[in-house]
Amino acid sequence: MLESFLRNLLRFRFLIICGLLFSVLFFGYYITKIQVDNDTVKAIPPKLQAKIDYDNLKKEYPAPYNILFLAEFSSGTLSEKIDSLHSWTSTFKQITGIAGVSDLNSVQIPVRGGFFGITSDYLVSKKLTLEEEQIRKRINENKEFSSMFISDDESVVGMVIGIQNGADRSVIMDNILWHLERINTNPQITTYVTSEGAVSYFIDKAMKHDFSILLPICFLLVFLLLYRIFRKVHYVVAALMVNILALIWTFGLMGIMEIPFSVVTSIIPVILFPIGVADAIHLLKLYRHNKVLHHGNILNALKSTYSELITPCFLTSLTTFAGFASFSFSEISWTRTFGIFTGIAVVFAFFFNVILLPLFLSFEKPKVKNEYKEIYEEKLLSGFWNFFVKFSIESKKWVIIIPVLIAVFITGFKSVYVESNSITMLPEENMLRKSDNFIARHFGGTRFFSIVLKCNNEKLDSKQKWDQIEKISSYIKNMDGIGNVSSVMPLMHKLSGMLSGERLSDAAISMVTATKGFFGKNYMEYLKNFLSEDRKSTRLQITCSNDPEIKPLQIAQRIDSYVKESFPGWETLISGPAILNESMSSVLIKTQISSLISTFIPVFLCLVLFFRSIKVGFFSIIPIVFSTGFIYALMGIMGVTINLVTVIIMNTCIGIGIDYAIHFVSGYIHSRKLAKNRHDAIKRTIHDKGTPILFNAFVVGTGFLVLAFSGFPPIKDFGILVFVSMFASAGFSLLFLSILISLFGFGKTIERRDIV
Repeated sequence: MLESFLRNLLRFRFLIICGLLFSVLFFGYYITKIQVDNDTVKAIPPKLQAKIDYDNLKKEYPAPYNILFLAEFSSGTLSEKIDSLHSWTSTFKQITGIAGVSDLNSVQIPVRGGFFGITSDYLVSKKLTLEEEQIRKRINENKEFSSMFISDDESVVGMVIGIQNGADRSVIMDNILWHLERINTNPQITTYVTSEGAVSYFIDKAMKHDFSILLPICFLLVFLLLYRIFRKVHYVVAALMVNILALIWTFGLMGIMEIPFSVVTSIIPVILFPIGVADAIHLLKLYRHNKVLHHGNILNALKSTYSELITPCFLTSLTTFAGFASFSFSEISWTRTFGIFTGIAVVFAFFFNVILLPLFLSFEKPKVKNEYKEIYEEKLLSGFWNFFVKFSIESKKWVIIIPVLIAVFITGFKSVYVESNSITMLPEENMLRKSDNFIARHFGGTRFFSIVLKCNNEKLDSKQKWDQIEKISSYIKNMDGIGNVSSVMPLMHKLSGMLSGERLSDAAISMVTATKGFFGKNYMEYLKNFLSEDRKSTRLQITCSNDPEIKPLQIAQRIDSYVKESFPGWETLISGPAILNESMSSVLIKTQISSLISTFIPVFLCLVLFFRSIKVGFFSIIPIVFSTGFIYALMGIMGVTINLVTVIIMNTCIGIGIDYAIHFVSGYIHSRKLAKNRHDAIKRTIHDKGTPILFNAFVVGTGFLVLAFSGFPPIKDFGILVFVSMFASAGFSLLFLSILISLFGFGKTIERRDIV
């Protein structure tokens, strides 16, 4: 049957090649339809309770994306800083897509006057010509309104830039950063900018850099390595063409299904190039050997090669598919998309290895001279393999490895932790990361969440209710880790003092909760941040310290319990970026655990069904368990966190690393039929399969190592760890399988059965 398949394949090779060329045009067209979307918020599971609460919060208190801009002055008067703010505000307002800009110049405060005895005026009054000390006095007397726009020592001033809904944030960020570069030309000024919506902008930049530079480097590197192994250009082209077609089909399918491109899916090509050539390396190396044995007869060489390797290659592709496809059940959309389409790409690569390689090889001439030379060069490694045989199965020296691994596991496992804050995924030198740290030092933190308070669905128009709101606010301010609490209370106190000299007055409450503003349009916009339109709920905005020991979710739970116990009838809705990020930590942990379970079980079952032995399946999976544990421990030792990107590392290591065990076990079963005893079969397997496995690990690992030059830290960590895991998986497979088979064997019926 195999011979008939190969004959028909070669017979209709030109027709098949034309069909493949047509498929390239078809899928290539749909690749151009793919949209890029790196908005980390969209990766959050929509059914996550924190996400539902966050969406409900935005419904009640709608707020577009804002950009927080800060400028640090090394010198200059207060008036000069305010004038600079005014100039920058005018500049930023001219950018298309900017909804508005708020700073010290736009802040309004209540003052005496007007029909009701109270009116409003700008903090930096436009009606009065104020001296610098008068401006400073007004700012200090109205800290509750100005604190977010100027630091206590007046060295830092800031503004909030609002973005219109539907505006192109990438274009806006480009324009803002361009203006910041101009401002930074002044040696006395250092600017900072941060935003929840700006993270995707910097991720986009890192992704496009990696895709345009690292992918070609990976391609070139794999090309050179393959050429060094085979020394034949058409062998290298054949192996790489398998991956190129698999990628075109995969990304074309994404375009057809309108699946957006993210930073995680952008690494599929870099993953597939080394993975896809793995089977090609085994097939081409054995084909070259068989071509010598069959005296240059291409058809017979192909038949012998595919007869021995088609099933192991299918199994390696199946287990690799299982490793990635396990993410199809992930709640995180980025991870789910990555897993599904990486698995599909692996399947396509196997398909093209079966179809495309014979087509390419059928065009070569039946010469065997170079093959003899290359086989001879492989034998140069026989000295190393003789040493390895003595170390693994002829002595007990391998025992020293066990305590070393245990020490590494214990040390590393204790240090692994989860980080769901998307800003921490950016490089330390990134503007957003620097700004985040700067704001945390000067303004109490950058982890924000909101508390919406509602009392029996009634209007908040009584002194009793506002007295209770004040007590809740005071309780929160006194909690450890709280940097600031913003609310409408400072305005309420200010008005009450001006109207009656009391801390809370009915008149002030009536003025604030009135549906029609007494203070003009700007004050109504201000109140929208803290009071619902129907005046039945109020919002407290909380700033948490950036200390990793401070857990916003725990703080939120304590606040919720306090309100329920102390003020029956009050309802709370607690949500925001800080709560959302921390809630994602549990999702990441759940994703990591579930994906590992849903990877190991299918892989184990595939091995058992393929080898028809639970014992063989169990032995085959032991090396990958050790290598996975080793990489997990290494994450802790290196300080690599589990985040939206690195959560895929373990499954990648399992899906690829299991291939080495499969090829070794298959090789042993094949060698056992030819060898006199188990010991000779193991030696033969080590010599026959050791070199291809090491070549495979080197090519695959080096392909991933290219990612170490990424400008995006999680991708860099991913590349380094997968590189290490390839050698760990290959080494553990060769070592532990040799030891296990030597000590226990597979049983006479298994060892003599013609499986491959």
